[in-house]
Amino acid sequence: MKLQASIFSNSGRLLCRSLSDRPFTFLAGNRSKCKRRDIAGQLSNARGKSTFTLADTQADEIYDQAQANAASFDKKYNLKDHAKFTVPNSVRTLAIVTASLEEAMKNGSYELKSVPNHIPRPPYARTGAVPQPPHHNIINGEYSLNSLRNSARLARDVLDIACNSAKAGMTTNELDQIVHDAIISKGAYPSPLNYAGFPKSVCSSINEVICHGIPDERPMKRGDLASFDVSCFLDGFHGDNCGSIIVGDETMFDLETIDEIEFLSAKEEHLFISGQRLIQAAQEALDAAIATCKDGSCLSDIGGAISSVSDAYG
Repeated sequence: MKLQASIFSNSGRLLCRSLSDRPFTFLAGNRSKCKRRDIAGQLSNARGKSTFTLADTQADEIYDQAQANAASFDKKYNLKDHAKFTVPNSVRTLAIVTASLEEAMKNGSYELKSVPNHIPRPPYARTGAVPQPPHHNIINGEYSLNSLRNSARLARDVLDIACNSAKAGMTTNELDQIVHDAIISKGAYPSPLNYAGFPKSVCSSINEVICHGIPDERPMKRGDLASFDVSCFLDGFHGDNCGSIIVGDETMFDLETIDEIEFLSAKEEHLFISGQRLIQAAQEALDAAIATCKDGSCLSDIGGAISSVSDAYG
C-alpha cells in the first residue's frame, strides 16, 4: 500500500475543504525537462540566508531519477503514447450532497457525531472556532515528542483501517463512521470533526476532488482513486496522515501482481494503471521531499523536491 507519511502539528491548523468544478485530467508520457528559475535564490541577497532553494544539481538528480522511473512504468504498461485520460467525474453528486449538508447545518437540523465526554478535545471542538496559531517557534521536549509519536502512530493505524475497509459499493459516509469509531475507541478525538465547522471525522477525496472532501452518500466504484485524510488529537497533539488507494485493487498497488486483477474492460484497466502511475509519482515526490529534511534545510527544499518529481512525471 502506498501511503503518504505522517505529518504532525500542534497548532490545530490542519484541514480545509477544496473542491474542483472540473474533471481531473492525466497525461502520461515523457516530458522535456522544465527550465527552472531560482526565484528564491534571486531574492536571497535581499532577504538573507534563510531564503534559498534546493541546489540545481540536487534538483536535477531528483528529476532524472523520477523521469527514469516514470519511463520504466510507461514502458511496462505501454503508456508512452497514450491519449489524455479523464478520471470519472464525481463532483456533481458531491456538490448536491454538500449543498444539502450546508443547508442542514445552517438550520440546525444536522448534528455532529458524538464523542464521549472523557476524551480530551482540541480548542475548536465545541464551537468550531479555530484559534490563531502562536507567533513564535515551539521547541518540543522529549515528553512532547513522545506524545507526537503516539498521535501519529494512532493516525497511521486508523488510516490502515480506512484503506483496507474501502470497497466498491460502500459510501464514504459509512467509511466516516468506521474511522470515527476507531479513533474514539482509542481515547482520541477525530481532528477534522467541527474544525471550522467541518462536519465529518475523516476527509474523503474521490477522483477529481483535490483534498479534504466531505464524506457523502455516493457509493465508491471500482477504479475510483480515493484519498483518505485521517487525523486524530491525542495527548495534546494532532497526528495527521493521508493514503490513496484505487478502489477494487486487492493487490494493494503491487506492480508485480497487478496482472492478477480481473478487469471488466480495457477502459477499467486503463483507469487502474493510470491511477497507479499517479500514486507512484506522489509516493516518489513524498520520499524525495522527506530526504531533504535535515538540520539547516529550508521548507523551500521540500517544495523543490516535489516540483522536480512532478515535472518528471508530467
